[in-house]
Amino acid sequence: MDRDNANATRLRVNRIALIQQIDTQELIPKLIRARIISSDHDVQYIYQGTSKIDRARRLIDCLLKKQPEHINRPANWFLLFRSILLENPSVYNDLVTALDNTIIRVPDSIHLKSYVFTNGSNVNRENINQNSIHKSEQQQNNEQKKNSDMINNYQHYIKNIEFDRYAMNKVVIEGSFQKVIDNLTYHSQIPERLFDQLYHSTNSYDREQYYTEQKIFDKMRRIELLINLLKQEKSLSNKNIFDTEIIDLLLDDSIHQHYFYKYFFSLSSIYGIYYDQKFVHALKESLNKEDNILNIVEKGFLLHHFLYNYGRYELCQQIIECIIQSLTKLVKQHNQKPIIWTYLFRGCCALVQVHNQSFQIQQAWARIEAANEITDSLKISGIEIANHEYVWLYSVISQTAYEDANFDACIQYNYKGLKLVDKNNHSLVIDLLCSLTHGLTSKWIMNKAQATALMAVQYATKYCGRNSPIYIHALQQLVQYSNEFIQDRSSVELAQYTLDRARIVYGYESLIVAHCHRALSKSLINLASTIHPRHNIQDSLFEDNINYYPNTTTTTTTKDLSSSAYLHHANEAFRIAQDWFGVEDRIRLFPFKMSLAHALQAQIAVDISDKKNTYFKDAMELLNDCLSIAQDIFGSMSFKVAQVHRLQSATYLSKKMYNEAEQELNKCLQIYKLCLPPNSFHYLVTNASLGLLYKQQQNYEQALILFQNIAESLGKFCFSKEQVTVCSEISSIEF
Repeated sequence: MDRDNANATRLRVNRIALIQQIDTQELIPKLIRARIISSDHDVQYIYQGTSKIDRARRLIDCLLKKQPEHINRPANWFLLFRSILLENPSVYNDLVTALDNTIIRVPDSIHLKSYVFTNGSNVNRENINQNSIHKSEQQQNNEQKKNSDMINNYQHYIKNIEFDRYAMNKVVIEGSFQKVIDNLTYHSQIPERLFDQLYHSTNSYDREQYYTEQKIFDKMRRIELLINLLKQEKSLSNKNIFDTEIIDLLLDDSIHQHYFYKYFFSLSSIYGIYYDQKFVHALKESLNKEDNILNIVEKGFLLHHFLYNYGRYELCQQIIECIIQSLTKLVKQHNQKPIIWTYLFRGCCALVQVHNQSFQIQQAWARIEAANEITDSLKISGIEIANHEYVWLYSVISQTAYEDANFDACIQYNYKGLKLVDKNNHSLVIDLLCSLTHGLTSKWIMNKAQATALMAVQYATKYCGRNSPIYIHALQQLVQYSNEFIQDRSSVELAQYTLDRARIVYGYESLIVAHCHRALSKSLINLASTIHPRHNIQDSLFEDNINYYPNTTTTTTTKDLSSSAYLHHANEAFRIAQDWFGVEDRIRLFPFKMSLAHALQAQIAVDISDKKNTYFKDAMELLNDCLSIAQDIFGSMSFKVAQVHRLQSATYLSKKMYNEAEQELNKCLQIYKLCLPPNSFHYLVTNASLGLLYKQQQNYEQALILFQNIAESLGKFCFSKEQVTVCSEISSIEF
């Protein structure tokens, strides 16, 4: 059962309550705007109802039916419908609660599909029935052969789940094991499409992932088995999931952790089973027992790392806050072991990580200050924090500085981290290289940014392989650089390859996949607006024959370059982000809203249909929301606010609303003057945009003054010729 069918089942189960409570007049306009129902066929059908109840019934029918006019319905339509109901909580809160509490169970017919993946006990249970006692040996052999034919190629390699008695502190459960197994429902389904794609791939790294996926699937079934045993078996009621060997293996194996995420995501999105929350709850219980706290704290940091890469940032914050609370109790009890202060230092670094993801910049700087105070106090006591601990601090500080538009500090702390980092810590090395590329790109230091981005990809390819999330992270940074400075067909091919690779490596719609959609959308927008192709990625530091994104075609289809392609990818990114963070989480959706607004602005510029006004209205609604978010988080005169003003200007310009576009550009320039140095290319390019706007309005005198000032600035600050050519918006200046 997929998520769409599961959500439709929730509506069917609660159909009577929905029909009795919903107000069609209130909901229909909102559902049309969200593209959940069609404005013509569905609305006409609904209003044919003879009463309020009848119209509500017809509305539910439209939600459940899949008509041709629903082809543009968002994949997360149920999430949007739920959000629309919550806009009026006084009326619909109980109804939403009922929908959320509806448990979806897999029909018995679906279980037949996963029959061959369960453990030996399930196989024995099928064979040991009353009829099989009287069967001949030949008949039994024939039936066994028939059952084996049902197994796909990859199923032969999957191990049977074996319960490790010692994993539960040697608790004897043999007598009740079969009873519990009989009552288990296996929800995790093998991702057949991914397995089939990997199995038929000609790439060695895909085949390597194929065999690893089989082992991970076996471990996932063991985890599911143990969690169900702990829940259903009374003799294990006093045991904790963290007492099991399989969880230790999961948390310690950072290289293969991402293979578990697709199963966790499927269980939560379809069945409402949240193993990530179960893990956090188990950790809190262990910390509350105050028994062997330091070992539990170590596991807590491993769990934080696991959930952070999964994208569950709120759970990560809960974990670290509980750890800090427990450690603070030990300090108050005059337990001054150096390891406790080291853990507190790590806790500050981990919280900075989480704050950065939520754009909580002030809180992040406060935690950075706390980490520095810990190191200063330890130095006075003659205790030194290890270098590898400092590297994590430098890494998170660089990320905070970048979000705070302090690009010089971002670059500085990344260089500090690279000097101290353990070269065997490949993940942290790539994080530092990618963050450094971010800072160099924002400062328009192109040669170093290019060399660093390529170095990250080369390093990740050599030490991590192409089926590693670290490789995807490095590719994303190269795409970001290419989108800023290359902007030709190769950028689109690189972005498309990165998206395809991320889909295979993660196997589900992860946040990384959403960001890859954003990057591809931007690549397509750049290509559509670029007349002359940029220079290709080349550098004397790297071999010319190295192919950093193999198996990509050298030509891009017309469909990929169509005006709807970049809008499609921006919408996909926004949809996936809504699935992760919820429709109401405006702050974390901020970058995805900006990408969608950018795609809508590009669509307005080329669209000649009646939808142009709709695109403009949607874009301005998104940008006004983004402006409000940026002002609340970063301040009214911040770099992020200036970026929103600039995109608003471009959107007005697409509608030839020159006065409004000029006003927004002037607001952007006022902010850049305050928060950026005069040699910033962000400031110069925005000035060039204003000059081109004056030129379009035939205000040549004002345009010429701006262009001359820009030319003088370029000469004064000794920019290279290569940098000048990148600034396409001032191409009308004669040098």
